Amino acid sequence: MRRWLWSVGIAFVALIVVIFLGYYLLFSGRSEGTRIGSVSTTFRFFGPNDKVALDRFDDDDIAGVSCYLARARKGGVPGAIGTAEDPSNLSISCVGTAPIKAKNNAKLTDLNGKRVFSERASILFKTIEVRRFFDAERNTLCYVVISTKIINGSPQNATGCVSVGETK
Repeated sequence: MRRWLWSVGIAFVALIVVIFLGYYLLFSGRSEGTRIGSVSTTFRFFGPNDKVALDRFDDDDIAGVSCYLARARKGGVPGAIGTAEDPSNLSISCVGTAPIKAKNNAKLTDLNGKRVFSERASILFKTIEVRRFFDAERNTLCYVVISTKIINGSPQNATGCVSVGETK
């Protein structure tokens, strides 16, 4: 009986490890953001400090738009090993870096609500994502950054907009 319980316990632990590894490999993919820099905010005696990180990413479907995303990153030992849950403190600013136009003959109105950036914010189920919207009346692209979880996300958010200018 003990042997059976022992083997069931080991099988259960192995299953949990496989599930965590599978989730990590499948859903932890970081988008193509470029780290611009970071600033420490809280000293941690063990592990890295808490910080605010600044990343840049370009919109893959829109030529000429770059967005800068600032967010809190948790430090300490959990932050060092990747198990910390980052706070939902977010900020975004977007700029036009060249003439702005949709790629692949797409219409700007067809690209509404599309996720343009996503990054894991905890070991399980929490992500930071940026979605794009087009305000046709003002001819402006707007990006909203949110924090999501499977059960409940955070109402904290931020927006960044960039004028498209003349369209043809």
